[in-house]
Amino acid sequence: MAVLCLLLSGGLAACTYQGAGDPARTAATEQSSRPAPSVPTKGPEILDAEKRNYAELQKRLATARGPALIDDSGPADGPGVGFSKTAKVTTAGRYTVTAACAGIPNAQMVIFAPGSKQLLSLDLDCSGVSSQVVELEDGYVGAALMRHDPNGPWTGAVAGVRITAE
Repeated sequence: MAVLCLLLSGGLAACTYQGAGDPARTAATEQSSRPAPSVPTKGPEILDAEKRNYAELQKRLATARGPALIDDSGPADGPGVGFSKTAKVTTAGRYTVTAACAGIPNAQMVIFAPGSKQLLSLDLDCSGVSSQVVELEDGYVGAALMRHDPNGPWTGAVAGVRITAE
């Protein structure tokens, strides 16, 4: 019977089976009965540290003046580490990349043009602010926080970037 079902349906996903004392099951009900993987949650002490670090990060990034092409930030450690943001450059020219981090000693960020080459790699010393001027062409530009230890614990560390027109 199972061979006939396999030949007719092209696979077992549509077939059912029943053993002695077992209710009828399908491949679909087998998959849905598994619990979904859980992501650990941040405790109150980590959330407090993260809040303080975001406040410090915003102070540091406030040194970037002018309209922001990209303005993004995110966790710098733990299971939810990183961010990636892309924006369209409509006016080619000089732009300032300002990046900072708080709550860890260092972080790494990359500025890139999708489908093109890496424009800038920033090794951030989290005791201050990194700022560099870059030439951007019309098209897209992106910024991404590199994953340092995505399996490590959360500490509340954060990092961010602002790209502003000169």
